[in-house]
Amino acid sequence: MKIVLRLSLVAALFCTLFAQEQPRTKEPELTFREPFTLKLRVDKEHFYEQHFDKVPYVTTNDVYLFLGDHCGVNLTDTKAENLSVAYQPDAGKADVLFGLTQEKAGNGKFMMLLTVQNKLSQGFSYDALMTVPERKEILSTHVLPVEAHLSNFESWPHPIVQLVLRNFRFSGSSANEKGTGSTGPK
Repeated sequence: MKIVLRLSLVAALFCTLFAQEQPRTKEPELTFREPFTLKLRVDKEHFYEQHFDKVPYVTTNDVYLFLGDHCGVNLTDTKAENLSVAYQPDAGKADVLFGLTQEKAGNGKFMMLLTVQNKLSQGFSYDALMTVPERKEILSTHVLPVEAHLSNFESWPHPIVQLVLRNFRFSGSSANEKGTGSTGPK
């Protein structure tokens, strides 16, 4: 039995709500995904499906991620409270790479996994919001800072329809100041 839910209105509200919260500045030209139908595994027998017509990768410094996304962004310090975020289609030129997958956990259930690779010589922090199947509200979630030249992995034990990363800010000191720069545990 398939669970098929259509929450296009919620997705539109999600994008509109976030866009209204950000201060308006001249925004670079947006890069949109091709229309797609998201298909998430809810459990061994059930799926969630939702169609999306036009969603940008980045808008008003918010990064929008969906299952299967592997994309990059560049972060620019504008001396404002938060960093400026721009979509970077060339992974080799990106400051930060994101990937969002759905994996089978050891207990047979399915989880979402966010991979964040920081190619900068400075660490950064950010906030995350999400929508999930069968819930209309936007949920906040905790994420860890990403140190310079390292990768982080965040996971959630449930499907995520849309993950929004925002309020990017540099944190701590640079890799050179800490004497690090490796890509493994210390």
